[in-house]
Amino acid sequence: MMNNFLVKVASTIEKFNMANKSERLLVCLSGGADSVTLLLCLYELGYDVCACHVNHHLRGEESDRDQHFCEKLCEKLGVELKVFQADVVGYCKEHSVSTEEGARKLRYDFFDSIGADKICTAHSLSDCLETAIFNLARGTGLKGICGIPPVRGNIIRPLINCTRQEIEGFLKERGQDFVTDSTNLTDDYTRNKIRHLVVPRLAELNSSLFGSYSMTADRLRTDSDYLESQGLEAFEKAVLPKGYDALCLRQLHESVRRRAIMHILEKEGLTVSHDSIKDIDRLILDVGKANVKGGVFAVCSKGVLSFAKGEMLENSTLRSVKVSDEGVYQFGNKEIEFKIYPFDGKIANVHKKFANCCLDYDKIKGEIVVENRREGEKIRLVNRDFDSDVRKLVNKSFRLEDRSSAVILKDSQGVVFVEGSGVAERVKIDSETVKILAFTIK
Repeated sequence: MMNNFLVKVASTIEKFNMANKSERLLVCLSGGADSVTLLLCLYELGYDVCACHVNHHLRGEESDRDQHFCEKLCEKLGVELKVFQADVVGYCKEHSVSTEEGARKLRYDFFDSIGADKICTAHSLSDCLETAIFNLARGTGLKGICGIPPVRGNIIRPLINCTRQEIEGFLKERGQDFVTDSTNLTDDYTRNKIRHLVVPRLAELNSSLFGSYSMTADRLRTDSDYLESQGLEAFEKAVLPKGYDALCLRQLHESVRRRAIMHILEKEGLTVSHDSIKDIDRLILDVGKANVKGGVFAVCSKGVLSFAKGEMLENSTLRSVKVSDEGVYQFGNKEIEFKIYPFDGKIANVHKKFANCCLDYDKIKGEIVVENRREGEKIRLVNRDFDSDVRKLVNKSFRLEDRSSAVILKDSQGVVFVEGSGVAERVKIDSETVKILAFTIK
């Protein structure tokens, strides 16, 4: 007869249709309490299981200890074990990613290479709640509050309805030991702080915290699944031969429309982010153009949302005005007045009078040209020791519909001024300045 814990795991597998007995299940075995419990449960429930262990070589002897423990446990159970030696440090250095991100990428690449029907990870209800709190603290949507999904593709999480306390109780009942990652015992990492400091305080407010969250997460997942299905349906209806039906998308509820936009971005091979969704949403509700990635632009015109390379779009909107002398110059819908003044040495007065729209006239190389932003241009602003991307500066300072008219000043060596951000370090006014070029933008 199965004990209550095994019944709970079996019910979770059935509830989310995770696996059947004919499938080969790969258990990701770290040696910790959660993964050891997962292996024992699936083994005792009669599933066809194999295991894998990744030695990240990040904790010296402790990493090797974990590997040896997993080898002995699998030998005792008669379960096949595959071990992968991961060079996390080398990978992260080569690909310029964090240790956590690099380790995760290597792990899942290894899991996928084994070729099992399902990959089983030992995420618990405790992990799910901690993830939801972490996401909430950073800012998230419905999916983020749901925490870790029980099923994602071929990845299943049979312990997702079990708390860490229940897991350790299951092992204690069987007299089964496990290994402990020493980094989990400190508060040096954000997740550990949530685990050790935040969750216990919440449990003081509600002794049924985990049960309450589990019920809430189930309801939210149901709502999220429905909205996702509506978003996918809306996306499929909006697809046109050369773009997407903006008029159709415009009629949708914002919640559904944003999900449809996510599918659009994914189809176009673009990054799905809060900013990219917001930019596309504004285009759909109005008209205009947005730089969504490097040289890729989204354009909404005549009821159609489309995407194109920057060069194709910039050619029709490029503006360039040469400044040959003092006076007023027309640039799109703006007037720029240039004047040359002798400098009296009082830098503070100059900046106060001209609101940072002034350069050292003698440091300018060649002619001054007024242009709108171009792909790949950089500027090193005053008092900064790094180059900034002009497009990003403009995107930060201007509304979507105003970005194409932002004033950029250049000389023969590059950008010397970006409207809304300031002047370049190489043309700033200093104690050696004799003349200044001042300008006002209307």
